[in-house]
Amino acid sequence: MTYGKAAIRKSLATALLLCCAVFALSACAPRGTAHRVDTKADLLILHTNDTHSHVAGIDAAGNPCMDDATCRGGHARIAAAIKDAKAQGANVLALDAGDMFQGTLFYSVNKWRLLAELNKLMPWDAATLGNHEWDEGCGELAKYLAEKRPFPMLAANLTPEKGCPLLKSDTPPYIIREIGGHKVGVIGLSNDEVTGLASACKYTKFSDRVKTLQAAVRELEAKGVKRIVLVTHLGLPSDRELARSVDGVDVIVGGHTHSYLGPGSKEGPYPIVEKSPSGKPVLVVTAKRATQYLGELACYFDAEGVLTSWSGAARELQPSDPRDKAVAAKVAEFSATLEKYRSEKIGHHDFNLGPDGLDACRTRECLSGMIMADAMLEYGRPYGAQFALLNSGGVRAALKPGDVSRGDLLTAFPFSSKTQIREFSGEAIWEALEHGVAGEDGRGAPMLQPSGLRYVVDPSKPAGSRIVKAEVKDNKGNYVPLRLKARYKVALPSYLTGGGDFFTMLTHGKVISAPEAVDVDVATQYLSKHSPLSRPETGRITHK
Repeated sequence: MTYGKAAIRKSLATALLLCCAVFALSACAPRGTAHRVDTKADLLILHTNDTHSHVAGIDAAGNPCMDDATCRGGHARIAAAIKDAKAQGANVLALDAGDMFQGTLFYSVNKWRLLAELNKLMPWDAATLGNHEWDEGCGELAKYLAEKRPFPMLAANLTPEKGCPLLKSDTPPYIIREIGGHKVGVIGLSNDEVTGLASACKYTKFSDRVKTLQAAVRELEAKGVKRIVLVTHLGLPSDRELARSVDGVDVIVGGHTHSYLGPGSKEGPYPIVEKSPSGKPVLVVTAKRATQYLGELACYFDAEGVLTSWSGAARELQPSDPRDKAVAAKVAEFSATLEKYRSEKIGHHDFNLGPDGLDACRTRECLSGMIMADAMLEYGRPYGAQFALLNSGGVRAALKPGDVSRGDLLTAFPFSSKTQIREFSGEAIWEALEHGVAGEDGRGAPMLQPSGLRYVVDPSKPAGSRIVKAEVKDNKGNYVPLRLKARYKVALPSYLTGGGDFFTMLTHGKVISAPEAVDVDVATQYLSKHSPLSRPETGRITHK
């Protein structure tokens, strides 16, 4: 049988309409149309976490974008998705689980004012505070919290003492929202390790997580609330432990560990289902980082407020997804402030040594970590430095092949940490190396990127005994074993000498008198001198 052109066009049009009606969640949906959500769910939780100022989204390599038009994620797509879901009549609760601060050139240049302006336009219903919200200190955080926004910052466990600028900040323990004809309570637990992870003042105090949560749940239940959601910035393992420890919580929306849940994840499905002490289901979700994903959790409850069924996924926000016009315009406005930093060329390299940037540097040696560690060591050599150590959490983006601008350096190293010279025993260095690989599978932000030192890790061994070998390069260029009783002069960031990432063993080093330049200036000096860079030495971190 044959068909005329008109019949074929009609058949194709009919097929397209049927495809889009039945598979609205698939790639069949037209570009720029609203994503269909579960409008029948008793509660549809849309959530983000660890957005880290990736306000324009990320590129294909996971690095921050400066223009959101062709990138994945970004605040404009998040805002549009939440607004579209509400416009479709869904019972939406939109939450962010903290760490809005830090991580891109947007933040390095504009600081918290960037987020304060964008938050006025974002349709989240509530958020909590991550550890990076304390990076500029309690005083700056207090100013940020004083800015008006359409949603509260929840922090039931934050109990600042007299002398802390946050003492009068508005951080309520919970809120109650009427959604779908039912009261929904949302409790917030902010990151309580900020004295070791950020720059919180000594008067920043926190109450016990479990006891605080139990008390908040009791208060909400006394007010007739049967559906309770917890938003935290404590990390996936802690969220799962809380789910098993406290009755009354139905869903935990978390952040901090940058965990992706779903197909192919080693950390678990979306959602992870735990059991409370009384045996009721507790759903635990999180949505990776950098605005790449929007978590969508559809929940159904019985008359007593107990979960009966659920579905959902962490949905990657695609370039074709709609963008909120007002948010996109604000992002473009801030993007214009970055141009002078992006146009200031510092140096050049032509190397691609494998995965690089925030995630990669927490699992292995990486090019950005090598370049900064080499720069720190060269800076410290005149003052006796024998090797350099850099915490991988200090690397936030890749230094891609080609010209390197000051903007690239500020994006990769946004914390303005100072390079210091300290003298340590070999025993303290070995302990620091062990601490760096103590995380799950030997990975994480504390992993140390070295220069002038190399080490071998066996992640299969228990934490604290994973360093198989550590060697230091001598003045002849040969590697010799690190001696536990010897003394070594080391170039390292002030973040580490201050005990950041809980490197307490590095807080007691002997101070070596030397200028303390900011890390980006150290890298600038190094790149300017050696551009185009020679291929850096590899084999610094080896996994058995």
